[in-house]
Amino acid sequence: MTPLRRATVEDAASLARLNAHVQGWHAAHYPDTFHPRPDPDALVAYFTDRLADPDCTAFLTGDPPFGYALCMVQAREASVFSPAIRRLLVDHIAIAPEARRQGHGRALLQAARDLARELKVDEILLDTWEANHDAHAFFRAEGFAMRRMLFRGTP
Repeated sequence: MTPLRRATVEDAASLARLNAHVQGWHAAHYPDTFHPRPDPDALVAYFTDRLADPDCTAFLTGDPPFGYALCMVQAREASVFSPAIRRLLVDHIAIAPEARRQGHGRALLQAARDLARELKVDEILLDTWEANHDAHAFFRAEGFAMRRMLFRGTP
């Protein structure tokens, strides 16, 4: 069994370290949208802030950590268009390249599912970019389906 635990603010530097390869992938595929190497101190500060937010939960897998998932509760009030909904957004999920295909991603998604049940949310959303075909295949294999798409244009 892969060791898995909830992250605390003391884990911000570990999340920042694990984020590096994902950030690099995003910058390589979307250089107009992502910085290749964000300021390390600002990145640790970002994760410290997220981990202090009661609506945010992060999980770490492995010892030492090989991956993380950053989950956030989102609530939308009822409107004329739709009913109220509470979601768990898995905003980040990252596994170090050397640790892939060892069950870390599966363990993180299971932790997100368990959290979603604990929080009694209506659905879980995964945020992914169009070019990330490996992630899409993994998410589908884990029972997730595409829900919506965003299109981008320039002025």
